[in-house]
Amino acid sequence: MSARALRALVRKDLLVELRGREVVPSMAVFVGAAFVLFRFGLGGTDLAGGTRAATGMLWVAIVFTALVGLSRSFAHEREGRTWDGLLAAPVDRALFWAARTCSTFLFLAAVQAVALPAFWLFFLQEHAGPSYPVLIAAVLLADVGIACLGSLLAGLASSLRAREVLLPALYLPFSIPLVLTAVRVTTDTIPPQTGGFDTLGRLGFLALYDTVFALLGWALFEYVVED
Repeated sequence: MSARALRALVRKDLLVELRGREVVPSMAVFVGAAFVLFRFGLGGTDLAGGTRAATGMLWVAIVFTALVGLSRSFAHEREGRTWDGLLAAPVDRALFWAARTCSTFLFLAAVQAVALPAFWLFFLQEHAGPSYPVLIAAVLLADVGIACLGSLLAGLASSLRAREVLLPALYLPFSIPLVLTAVRVTTDTIPPQTGGFDTLGRLGFLALYDTVFALLGWALFEYVVED
């Protein structure tokens, strides 16, 4: 029953987004605008700081793009007054967190399917880029961590009047270890430098980060949604 309920909740989130088109388009516009601003901010012709600066900008854009989507997380249920009905359903409330985590991950992945080629176009055409399999692995692991952490904090902030201010204040400090590790993973794989076992260790840290916040989200969400 839990698996069926989870699929139904994820399907509901995806259908709401397909009909309303609120989250993914706004995230895509934000990340595209961020890349344009970063590219010309780092130099219109010569890229100041090289690809290492570019990878830092990539992760800043990813984190703030995720924040754009998370700011609308649970907003539809609250504004449409369907949240109480969902809580009255005979399912574990942690499933609401799990479903929102899955849908947030899918939204991020959809945006990044466009954002990563745009990143290459804006920053890496004339420079040696990082190892793309490592970059994709880091992005996917980071997406899981962002979705797990962000869904928990978005649920916490959704019932508060100052949620637009509170959510970034909670989310950004917790995302610092993820960003620092992800930046090191990508910069350490830029030729001719190779990260080797250090890169594997940092990918392992991202996996640990994901696990910690997945466990916290599953364990705490029932208390987060209590009025």
